[in-house]
Amino acid sequence: MLLRSLLNDEYAPLRGLKIRARRQYELTLDRWAEHLGREPAVADLSGLPVQAFLQARRKVVSQATCVKDRCHIVALWGFAFNARMVDRHPKAMLPRMTAPRRIPKAYRLDEVSSMVRVARALPGAICGVPRGLYMASLIRIAWETAERVGAIRLVEWSDVDLEERAIVFRAENRKGGAADNRREISEELAGWLKKMRQPGQRLVWPWDGSETGLWYEFGKLCAVCGVTARGFHGFRRSSASYLAAAGGSAAAAQEHLTHDSVSTTRAHYLDPSIFRPRLSAVEMLPALDLGEAEFVEDEDAA
Repeated sequence: MLLRSLLNDEYAPLRGLKIRARRQYELTLDRWAEHLGREPAVADLSGLPVQAFLQARRKVVSQATCVKDRCHIVALWGFAFNARMVDRHPKAMLPRMTAPRRIPKAYRLDEVSSMVRVARALPGAICGVPRGLYMASLIRIAWETAERVGAIRLVEWSDVDLEERAIVFRAENRKGGAADNRREISEELAGWLKKMRQPGQRLVWPWDGSETGLWYEFGKLCAVCGVTARGFHGFRRSSASYLAAAGGSAAAAQEHLTHDSVSTTRAHYLDPSIFRPRLSAVEMLPALDLGEAEFVEDEDAA
């Protein structure tokens, strides 16, 4: 049995994978197929074939990407093991692999402002909505609410109250699917949304292009602005970082992001160049007593 069939016919439906998540699994299988020169099968779920693929991947992609590929394969492998398609569990066969934890990097205020200004001047239309209005409002809703772009793209007009200036992101469209998330928006953004509404349109931000087309569109916008593209998730970090900076605490950002743990917020979302402690460690250390001594000049170097 091919792993792609296992993914699409059994694993994805039973696990309730969303389209974007399924596509991430597909990309891993695409890369593995390139490595093998054929489609990977359930029979390939054993230590040597998987480890050989992961070692080859580590030579061409980041450790974080390699870890993601490993997670996808391990998930399918574990599913196959529980279904008694393979004899050994992946934990018994594969060594651990972790990705280094990077310092969170968010879009700065001037960068977000620049993106919105440039977006407003974009020509053309997307699903009947002026392109400038579409992209500018999409950036702004991500900045103001810190919601994930997957949930934003599934917002329906019935979820929007323009009089109250509030939007509800439904639980079933959010990561984890645990609870609705109601967020207020600015008066200016509410005015933009009023201009976007089209007769008979269900979604606020409909999209009729390819699945990756929106990210390509966003990447071009960042390039014009001279901004390093950090994906739409960068706005989530920005919103959290500035909120924490304004309140002087990570707790406000944790609530804004609806995280269960403030440690998750600190580790993965708060950009230290935006949210800084009142005093850094070097500022709190006592000054060294260096006396009157000066550096000795090297006459030969002079």
